[in-house]
Amino acid sequence: MSRRECKALVFAVALAASPVAWAQEEPPVQPRPERLYFNPGALLGSARVVALGGAYVGIAEGAAGFPSNLAALAHRSPSLEKDWDLGVTLTWLDLPFTGGRKRDLDNDGRADESEDSRQLLGGLLLQYKRFGIGFALRNSSVSYCATVACSGDSERIRVSLTQSVLAGAVAFGQDDFILALGLYAAQATFRLSSGGDDIRYGDTGVQVDMLYRPHGRAWRLGVTVRPEVIADLRGDASQAPVLAGKPLFSAVAAPAVLSLGASWRFGEGSERYNRLSPAARRQLLVEGDALPVPDEEPPGAPAGRWLLSAQVDLISGVDNAVPVRSFASTAEPEKVGHTSEFAPRLGVEHDTVPGMVRLRAGIYAESSPFDGRPARPHFTGGFEVFVLRYWEDWSISASFDLARRYTNVGLSVGFWR
Repeated sequence: MSRRECKALVFAVALAASPVAWAQEEPPVQPRPERLYFNPGALLGSARVVALGGAYVGIAEGAAGFPSNLAALAHRSPSLEKDWDLGVTLTWLDLPFTGGRKRDLDNDGRADESEDSRQLLGGLLLQYKRFGIGFALRNSSVSYCATVACSGDSERIRVSLTQSVLAGAVAFGQDDFILALGLYAAQATFRLSSGGDDIRYGDTGVQVDMLYRPHGRAWRLGVTVRPEVIADLRGDASQAPVLAGKPLFSAVAAPAVLSLGASWRFGEGSERYNRLSPAARRQLLVEGDALPVPDEEPPGAPAGRWLLSAQVDLISGVDNAVPVRSFASTAEPEKVGHTSEFAPRLGVEHDTVPGMVRLRAGIYAESSPFDGRPARPHFTGGFEVFVLRYWEDWSISASFDLARRYTNVGLSVGFWR
């Protein structure tokens, strides 16, 4: 063999043994074909929303009602005297998994395998005359052991699922009909507890909500239409969709949700349920030729001591989806959410001591995306107590939500309305 042939042979062997050559020969890591199911999750909201079993689409009042029905953005409080209003709501649900992890948050019929679970709901709205804009966000964060040993933070995978909406609304007539449009986003973030680059998914859709509250009537109707969002992998295309040796998913799927709700007032003055605020009445007087202005009602006039609210949620099916618990080291492959589900809700509120104490109760059925799992019944309730008048009328509210392997007790500080 000649010297030139020897050099060529040595060069070929060295090139084949180099990491670059091997890296070129290895096929790129591909994500799993399944989609991760974005479970609508546990009931979350203010103490009033929880106590009424989540039946709030047909009420849609204040910042607390904005996450339930975007029409709350332009729904003016009956006591509003200014042309503008600002509202804020914040709810935090922290579920430490101790004592054998007996909690069943995802309603699959068995104890959760996650190490912890935290949920946050926040909303901000700004109203000006007939218009309103706002932003709401709900985040759910859970962590799973990537190995059976689970000896350190490096072996834990944290999954963060976020729903957000940026919306605007406008009221028509005597605030009889309110229409809202929002840009709805579903996002997911996966990371190791020890750090490193995040792997993100995300996409958006258009949400349409409505509220019909005829003046002089004792009832309201609400509708919300949240779109299905298939959130694809975002970021650097060269980033391998793998965490702790586990390939991630092709997308994250948030099911479409259609909610229909209605509420009724009963008792003396129930026809004042949809009364106009002083600000709305003044606006009608300025417009003059638009609509007749209703007679002004005496301050503090009763508006019915009983409030009944009913709602049904239709959750659409999603193809080829798997649950979040797929990240658990002991998880077995399974498909979820491929059929549509119904979730009925019913709530009642009573002004037990007018101007001082309100009592609330509710029930709802939590649908399960897991095959063979029936809906889980929940019993809810709570109260609101007027505390003091300083700049605003302040109140304290409490709520509870009880079901099999699930307990949620809440406390809120807010304004008496």
